Amino acid sequence: MKNILFIGAGNMGQSIIRGIIHNKILSPEKIFIYEPLEENRHYVMSHFKVQSLQKIDDQISQFDVVVLAVKPTIFLDFKRDETMHKLAAVIKEKQMVISIMAGITIQTMKEFFINDPVIIRTMPNTPALIGEAMTVLSADKKTTADNLENAKKIFSSIGEVEILQEKFLDAVTGLSGTGPAYVFLFIESLIQGGVLCGLSRKVSQKLVIQTLVGSAKMIEEEQMVEELRHAVTTPGGTTIEALTLLDNRGFRGMIADAVKAATDKSRNLSHK
Repeated sequence: MKNILFIGAGNMGQSIIRGIIHNKILSPEKIFIYEPLEENRHYVMSHFKVQSLQKIDDQISQFDVVVLAVKPTIFLDFKRDETMHKLAAVIKEKQMVISIMAGITIQTMKEFFINDPVIIRTMPNTPALIGEAMTVLSADKKTTADNLENAKKIFSSIGEVEILQEKFLDAVTGLSGTGPAYVFLFIESLIQGGVLCGLSRKVSQKLVIQTLVGSAKMIEEEQMVEELRHAVTTPGGTTIEALTLLDNRGFRGMIADAVKAATDKSRNLSHK
């Protein structure tokens, strides 16, 4: 991989660029962006010292890797866009296209690109902003071992990587892709509970964050979540009282339903 082009340079695109540079996968002069939003473009160019393409034309065929770092609804409008529809023809068969778009299938992308490039669909999540992402990759049938290794190298620069069949990508979107929002809402609720019981917001937040950090580290070491929960649940104690209330209110079912709803939404995006 000699160079890379990002179509779109929002938060996730910037996170990947940061990871590539920090891990010395490519130097800034080998990283290009095509970003129509002037404010974003100027920020990324000045902050990361990367290069910018001014238009969509045949020069795009020089890039080994093209990353589609746009919202799925924007991609679905590419065919009708006066500028972006040109992307379909200028990307060549030898190039690799990497998508970070939720819900957009490999087949949908193959129908857009005329010259049948290699396509890898991915689903990272927002902890990429601090280099702690969970990214899942799915590759098309044309993907070579070198293609896959380059994709893994890119996404390993922002966190952990897993490779799965594409049929699991919508569920991945519903779980880890959307998962940070569930965690943040849970944290907010715990902090609110602490405040309700008389603690200051500052103290509540410190207690909650350290509790989650410590609990996550225990899971990393032990791996058996159910056993860890049993270990902290004393018969007749405060923990079982709280857990019983959560079970009675349908806490587990609501979380599972939320994951299912996000998964279904991801599936629906590909059919628009």
